Amino acid sequence: MASLKYFIKGNQNPTTIYLRFTQGRKIDLKRSTSLLINPKYWNATKGAVKQISEYADKKNLQNDLNGLKTAILNSFNEHYSKGGIINAEWLNQTVKQYFQQDGKTDLNYFLDYSQYYKDNLTSKVQSTGKTGVTSNTLKRYNTIINKVTAFETHQKKRYTFEMIDLKFYKDFKNYLIKVENLNLNTTGRYINYIKTICIDAKKYGIKINPVVLNGEFRPTKEPVNFITLSKTEIDTIFKHDFSNTPYLDNARNWLIIGLWTGARVSDLLKFTKNNIQNGFIEYTAKKTGQKIILPLHPHVREILENLNGEFPKEISSQKLNDYIKIVCKTAGLNEVVKGSKQVEVKNKIWRKENGHYPKYELVSTHICRRSFATNHYGQLPTPVIMAVTGHTTEKMFLNYIGKTAKDNANVLHEFWQVQEQKKLQKPHLNLIKTQTA
Repeated sequence: MASLKYFIKGNQNPTTIYLRFTQGRKIDLKRSTSLLINPKYWNATKGAVKQISEYADKKNLQNDLNGLKTAILNSFNEHYSKGGIINAEWLNQTVKQYFQQDGKTDLNYFLDYSQYYKDNLTSKVQSTGKTGVTSNTLKRYNTIINKVTAFETHQKKRYTFEMIDLKFYKDFKNYLIKVENLNLNTTGRYINYIKTICIDAKKYGIKINPVVLNGEFRPTKEPVNFITLSKTEIDTIFKHDFSNTPYLDNARNWLIIGLWTGARVSDLLKFTKNNIQNGFIEYTAKKTGQKIILPLHPHVREILENLNGEFPKEISSQKLNDYIKIVCKTAGLNEVVKGSKQVEVKNKIWRKENGHYPKYELVSTHICRRSFATNHYGQLPTPVIMAVTGHTTEKMFLNYIGKTAKDNANVLHEFWQVQEQKKLQKPHLNLIKTQTA
């Protein structure tokens, strides 16, 4: 007897609903339905949508699943009775027919082109001459594809490039903020991805809606409170005795090395003694492919000497992220400051939430790079700092550390004051007349 059941995999939001069609022992077929759902609204036992009041689309989605099931079983009965072959191709065609999909890629549709764009990133030649992109870049485009797919499911329509207008902009923005519970900065990044893909499509002769290029189709933003560790705080952490807790001692050492190298955690945790050449750390940044060389800070040099020239023990980025919060708490970084941290807004759904928290709770591995840039800004020429952080423009760098035109003016003001003080303190030579006998 033929049967069909629905199921999902994992807890990622949104996640795809899959189907399993079986008939006796010989036929067992699985396929994606292309329908998406938040896992918390899925009843795994029944293989159905939970009919709860907070999920506004529950009836429509369940109706789609019921309709698809009926279509597949009817197709099976008709096909099987005529001696047709029941295989994956039959199932694919049945599902496509139900959703009125012709199976062809149409690059005039935003999602079709987005997938095409992402698939070709691995062969894209960058301005530096490097071919391809990092795995993180691919993940980011996978995420935007998933978000737009979920949005289209929510809207019950597919969007062509010509439909990407100000109404799409407002609807998509509201969906991300109100349904996905994303903040304005994250929402803004997704809007920027939309613009990037539209502009790329335009280069290849695809007609886009010109509104994408005007000023109203802009990314949303909100002020960000940058959390950094000052030189005094770094010194406090460095001097604290963690010898009774080796795992914290190890995490503290990695934190200090990160704070004085400004390395991304993906590079930091790959450091070995082979990266040390004549008193300098040399490495190639995984994200940008840039070669970075910088001298060993005295703190770093002391840590390496205590470890017989080796770097600290290997640790995952997640564990380091967890442990350095404990390190900073133990070292006394308990001041309540304004910032944002991940908070569980719904069951298994985490979002950044602004508020006032003890500083140690806001510490993450990214604090290393930002602290390095902030602590050296105004002390060293900006291009020197940028050579370490890997920023390619001064505008990007200043945005990264949250500096404004007023901050630059203050740096210039302080410089002039120092120069004036030096002038006033300049020693004067006085000629002393002596009498000769």
